[in-house]
Amino acid sequence: MATAASPPQIGRAFNGLSDKGFVQISASAEAGIEGLTAHIRSYATGEELATVTDFSLSSGTVQDGVFTAGTRVQLDKLGSYQIDVDAMDTLGQRASKRDAGSLYYVIQPIFSALAFDHTTITYSRRTVQVQGTLTGLWPTDGLVRPISGHTVRITATWDPTVEVQTAADGRFTAQVPLTQEADITARVEHASGYSFAESQTQRISVQPAPTRFPIRVAPRQVKYGEPVTISGQLTWKSPDGWQPMANRQFGLQRCEEFERCEFVPDVPKTDADGHFSVTSVPTATGYYQVGFTATDETGQPDLFIATAVSKAPVTVLQPAVFADFTAARDESDQVVACGHIDFPNHLPASIPVQIQYRAPGTASSWATVAEVQAGGWETSGHTFSATIDQPAAGQWRAYYAGIPHEVQTAVSTKVRVPAAT
Repeated sequence: MATAASPPQIGRAFNGLSDKGFVQISASAEAGIEGLTAHIRSYATGEELATVTDFSLSSGTVQDGVFTAGTRVQLDKLGSYQIDVDAMDTLGQRASKRDAGSLYYVIQPIFSALAFDHTTITYSRRTVQVQGTLTGLWPTDGLVRPISGHTVRITATWDPTVEVQTAADGRFTAQVPLTQEADITARVEHASGYSFAESQTQRISVQPAPTRFPIRVAPRQVKYGEPVTISGQLTWKSPDGWQPMANRQFGLQRCEEFERCEFVPDVPKTDADGHFSVTSVPTATGYYQVGFTATDETGQPDLFIATAVSKAPVTVLQPAVFADFTAARDESDQVVACGHIDFPNHLPASIPVQIQYRAPGTASSWATVAEVQAGGWETSGHTFSATIDQPAAGQWRAYYAGIPHEVQTAVSTKVRVPAAT
């Protein structure tokens, strides 16, 4: 025996999204929905004010779908009304639902695209003018008309809301002061006879005033342990042109290669002309870097003045030291020169040591007679040794040429070696 189809099920009744003059109903029935009736009643008195019957399927299926009225509701007053629904399926089975939903019989506001006099604010121009037009779709006839005398709220991220009234033609203009980057939107709130509406959003960006903070390091190359002077001037492009930034605190870092940085302590503020001068002792080749961020009267970063960062290089020659050096003749009367060289801070990849000779009683320059690579480590440093055939008497020394921009030169003590016997 076949099972009878279940009677219709009524979901909810509601307005159309953009046009509030039409009713929509969600309903389902195993046999399919045949007909729907919406009764529009006053919430206050229960009186039926309108009846709508010409519904057709707008989405889904007749077994389970949404049905939209073909004619708009005609009411004398704007407002909120109760919707009762009757449903019948194709088998003639009926169902009713009281207060299936609400008809918000109101004007749907519509914003035109907002117009802005500029979308970037600067140090001297922080107010944006916003213009637009507010119209509305009337539920009674579906016509779009200007909305006059209505409050429009212009909202900006983190800043106070500005309220303006629309003119007779629906136009409005607002001056919106900003303190930072913001998203600006116009909106109208739910009000008697009106629905909520919101415009598109416009991002307003900040273009900060440029700053300059060039610095110099003098001298640009020093030996390890020697001081340098870092100096510079901080200026900014004010509305009246480039001006010094006086009495401003900034950060100064000493940076080695591979971006290892540390702050230089006790850095003074800029003077009345925006200048500063600081003495520091760099420990390795790298650079000095200044950084400045402007702050407002509350101590927060001033977004309308650009940050300033600049750097200047410095070269530090790391020390090389001959710990000892000797030169003497061996049993075959050849000169054996040997010693130790040390690198307290930085060990080069190779250590070429020149053995140099100068004849006695002359002003001649030193002549390199041998070059050897210093090798393994002993207590005093890296060892080196060379045996040279030189029968004449003279002075001997060891010389390390250093590495440009990296390691200092080094010269050993001088040793006098008599002539061969």
